[in-house]
Amino acid sequence: METPPSIILIAAMSRERVIGTPGGMPWSVPEEYTHYLDQIRDQTVVMGRRTFELFGADLTSRHTLVLSRTLPAGPGYAVYGDLDTLVAAAQARGRTIFVAGGSRVYAQLMPRADRMHLSEIRGEYVGTAYFPPFGAADWRLEEEVDHGDWVYREWERRP
Repeated sequence: METPPSIILIAAMSRERVIGTPGGMPWSVPEEYTHYLDQIRDQTVVMGRRTFELFGADLTSRHTLVLSRTLPAGPGYAVYGDLDTLVAAAQARGRTIFVAGGSRVYAQLMPRADRMHLSEIRGEYVGTAYFPPFGAADWRLEEEVDHGDWVYREWERRP
């Protein structure tokens, strides 16, 4: 049987795990954003309705799936009303699956994720959306690269 594609949580967050405000992200770090776009290019990107409405085409790849019970499907993205159907559709595409938020979608898919690609933005930020907590018991740091204004880390689920 063929192994399903990896599920990777991808996010930029503050040290306190802030990932957003009602208007978007509370920082602008173009180098980190370019790094993010390079990772999701031509892969499947999964996100919730609010994240999709905030960032729209900026966060999407050619293979965008949105978890929502109210958003109508549109050109360039598909909409699924429940998580299991969305995950099955994402896996059927055969590409790596990047989960791009928001908070609830990250929390729901963390138990199914193989990896996390997390950028920590340096500075103090206030927000209304947070990346879910995680610990060393479940995750192992595989890579860390300091870019000055931000630190990129790749985490792998422990066996």
